[in-house]
Amino acid sequence: MRKHYCLLLVSLMAVLTCFLPMAGWAQSRSGPVKGIIRNDKGEPVAGATIQEKGTTNTVSSGADGQFSITVASKAALLISFTGFSPLEVKADGTQPMNLVISPEARSMNEVVVVGYGSQKKATLTGAVASVKGTDLVQSSSANVSNAIAGRVPGVIANNRSGRPGDDASTLLIRGFNSFGGGTAPLIVVDGIPDRDFSRINPSDIENITVLKDASAAIYGVRSANGVILVTTKRGKSGKATIQYDGSYGIQQLTRLPETVNAWQYMTYYNEINPNTYATEEIEKYKAGNDPNYTSTDWYNEVFRKSAPQTAHSLSVNGGNENVRYYFSGQYLDQSSNFRNSIEHYKQFNIRSNIDARISKNLKVNLDIAFRNETRNYPTYGVNSILHETRSLYPFVPVYWPNGSLSAGVANGRNPVILVTDAPGYDKPRNYILNPQAGFEWQLPFITQGLSVSGYASYDVNYRTEKIFTKPWDAYSYNKTTDTYSNQKSSTAQTSITQDERFTTASTYFIKMAYDRQFGQHNFNAFVGYEQTNSNYSQTYAFRKNLLSEQIDQIFTGSAEGQLATGAAAQDGRASVLGRLAYNYANKYMAEVSFRYNGSFNFPEENRWGMFPAVSAGWRISEEKFFRDNIRFINQLKLRGSWGKMGSDAVAQYLFLTRYQLVTNKNYYTYFGDDYALASSINLSSTPNTNITWETQDTRNIGLDATFLNNKLNFSIDYFRYLREDILAQRSASIPLYTGMSLPAENIGKSLNRGVDLSLVYNNRAGAFSYSIGGNMTYAKSKVLFRDEAANVPEWQKSEGYPIDSWLVYETNGIYHTQKEVDESVHLPGATPGDLHIKDIDGNGVITSNDRVRKYESATPKLVYGLTLAGAYKGFALNMLFSGQAMAKQMILSQMQGSLIAPPQWLYDGRWTEQTPDAQYPRAFNSNDTYNSIYADFWLRNAAFLRLKSVELSYSVPAKVYSRAGLNNLRVYVSGFNLLSFDKMKQYGVDPETNNITGVNYPQTRMFRFGINVGL
Repeated sequence: MRKHYCLLLVSLMAVLTCFLPMAGWAQSRSGPVKGIIRNDKGEPVAGATIQEKGTTNTVSSGADGQFSITVASKAALLISFTGFSPLEVKADGTQPMNLVISPEARSMNEVVVVGYGSQKKATLTGAVASVKGTDLVQSSSANVSNAIAGRVPGVIANNRSGRPGDDASTLLIRGFNSFGGGTAPLIVVDGIPDRDFSRINPSDIENITVLKDASAAIYGVRSANGVILVTTKRGKSGKATIQYDGSYGIQQLTRLPETVNAWQYMTYYNEINPNTYATEEIEKYKAGNDPNYTSTDWYNEVFRKSAPQTAHSLSVNGGNENVRYYFSGQYLDQSSNFRNSIEHYKQFNIRSNIDARISKNLKVNLDIAFRNETRNYPTYGVNSILHETRSLYPFVPVYWPNGSLSAGVANGRNPVILVTDAPGYDKPRNYILNPQAGFEWQLPFITQGLSVSGYASYDVNYRTEKIFTKPWDAYSYNKTTDTYSNQKSSTAQTSITQDERFTTASTYFIKMAYDRQFGQHNFNAFVGYEQTNSNYSQTYAFRKNLLSEQIDQIFTGSAEGQLATGAAAQDGRASVLGRLAYNYANKYMAEVSFRYNGSFNFPEENRWGMFPAVSAGWRISEEKFFRDNIRFINQLKLRGSWGKMGSDAVAQYLFLTRYQLVTNKNYYTYFGDDYALASSINLSSTPNTNITWETQDTRNIGLDATFLNNKLNFSIDYFRYLREDILAQRSASIPLYTGMSLPAENIGKSLNRGVDLSLVYNNRAGAFSYSIGGNMTYAKSKVLFRDEAANVPEWQKSEGYPIDSWLVYETNGIYHTQKEVDESVHLPGATPGDLHIKDIDGNGVITSNDRVRKYESATPKLVYGLTLAGAYKGFALNMLFSGQAMAKQMILSQMQGSLIAPPQWLYDGRWTEQTPDAQYPRAFNSNDTYNSIYADFWLRNAAFLRLKSVELSYSVPAKVYSRAGLNNLRVYVSGFNLLSFDKMKQYGVDPETNNITGVNYPQTRMFRFGINVGL
């Protein structure tokens, strides 16, 4: 009976299905719905899936992000794309639809570039962090290295200067690991080591990956300081897309010190040397009502408030299944904040990345990148210019009443003229060519998953520099006689310097790989061979006393005093390397790698070494017991790694007996009655035939997790680096009084431990999507062994303490009264207003033994970053905050020279008889042995939190520009180094500085306006 009822019900449903459309109850097709898919940066997304909800009706977006799909009326569309959060919208008939999808933070399916390959983030077992190129372009800085700060956990980036063409950040991965050799990470661009990534067009970068633990061990003898992998963009199949990005920026200096005016300067130096300046003269400057007695703000005269920067970038991307291409070009023009200066930096980049499929199993690629860097600098260096800026009396005008240029303190060195081309010019030029060819050959006819691939490159870097100096007009003025005297004859000699440097570097790499899955068993393995070679040559020529200031050619110089010399060097490494990775059901992962590495820096019998690494991971969230019981955690992975890594970042030829040509005339040899000078060769160093690389035992344990339906991503790592065989001198073993000097040996030992973590939350509320992220790195080093001299006091030793430190006198502030001086141990001649130095060793005398170590430096032990992003109907806001802590910098401008103008804060707070309770010492200069000393009194907290970058953009709706044939149109405004919260502002110093006296080119902030157009 039940069977009959079921048949009847089925028949009835079939009849209704036939009649419902006639009755108009079923939905009818409403025709095509058109639109465009963009990411949160406004860029078109190719290959996104558009599906009519509840059906199998799907289409994909084209290369320009556009799509067309026929759906039922009032249907919902589901938009999906790998690595992005799914989007559901109503097909409401709006034509065309402008849809924006947002990336899933740290998607577990994301593919991450690692050493000599790539892996899914879900199965990574190493501590690997990455940043996308779309994030890097938000920075307004012309230097890519500045865009990393605050974005990548584990990376410590400090920008010390904003000078055009010389504004890169110093980079450390997880702090200091060595006190002997280099500490900078290895940079690898598209598989080629030692390429400079800081000057790459940011729009060309696909992503940057940082290998922080044993995952870097695959790079062997160059892995101990970590590795940064840069991957450039490649073509994608589809219709050709053209992207143009143009911007105009305004650069400003973040901070400049405020210095004293004329009468304050005179008052200050009268306190150092009484009666240097007459009281009547001081009063005239103080009154300020006489045009002949005015003050000059030399910083204001040397620097201008704003300087322009323009950048233009154009790229073409496209291809088909057989040929894909990516072409790009960039032009950058960056002016200096020196006023009326010739200082300028220009850069031109072109790139061509081509991939071609020759046959079903064979692919080849040819990449060519070229960069031209043009710097136009004054003859005088930045430090010299700023030294004169601080030394030049503020009562001296830039120009005398008759309009002639003042001569400065001496030899016409007026900094206003030093930044111009009047004294000549310094023009370094760099031409960098990076060609690379590669192939990949699949070998299914042998076995599925087997392949052979390789690449070769031949990089060329030609640097030419020409320095032309000439005398200039500058006048001294005698008020008494009202006469002017041209100092041109003492300003400079005419001269030409030409410095030509040529470097070539080749890399050859070939590997056989096997990538296969058997059921739930996944294998990935390769073995390869890599060889790198480089050759460097330099030719240097100098002549002076040119025939004419109008001809800047070396042939016009005199043979007297001419110099013609040169140099050459070479470098090379060879390696056999490999890796085996296995995972079961994407749940249990293990990886083993090795590199058998030889380095040119060591003797043949001690040149080769093995660098193994192992790592493992467990995706706990894939276990049934976890999935069935813990629902709020979507992904949970535990991982650990160990590796033996190396560093050969030491000077070359230390294992050889080296000689040098004597150039000091005091050591020339004389022959004959009418002696003639004869050059001689002297031993320049004692060899160490046992020298080897520094070795590092690297251990890391980490945890990755996602929560709340993959909206919240969390990662944390603890690391421990034990560095041995650090190159260091024997100080305790060989006393100084012996007069012996032994070569550095591999005897040092250090430990570096710390933690880094990141946390990112992504969500959306209707049309509003947002992201909040944070990261932090703490790294603390410790010297385990350094052969320190036996007579070094315990409180000055570095053993047992962090590598980086200040060695300073410890103080109790300053002496306020003579009684305080009399009741303390003090330097002979100390008076009220001097630093109160502590007698640390208690021997009743202040000596160098009373200095103590302060175990912080300008390099922070703690860095952090905070990212905020939001998008709403075409509008997008992205903000990056970066910060540091546990850092100290010494601020002591008076150490720069005997005539240095004191900063306003030091003048206002100095000790005088009228202000005995003052905060700072009495007036002093660099000759002062009581106050112009390294002391903890001058150390300042260099911690800061700064708004590193911010970008506000708007993606114009497609209906506005679709008739013009455009694919996308986005306008934006951005800023760099806009705000800083720190304790250095009162000193007029940027907290990222590492310059004690403040004579470096300051850091810059930037405001940028731009447009991005797609065709």
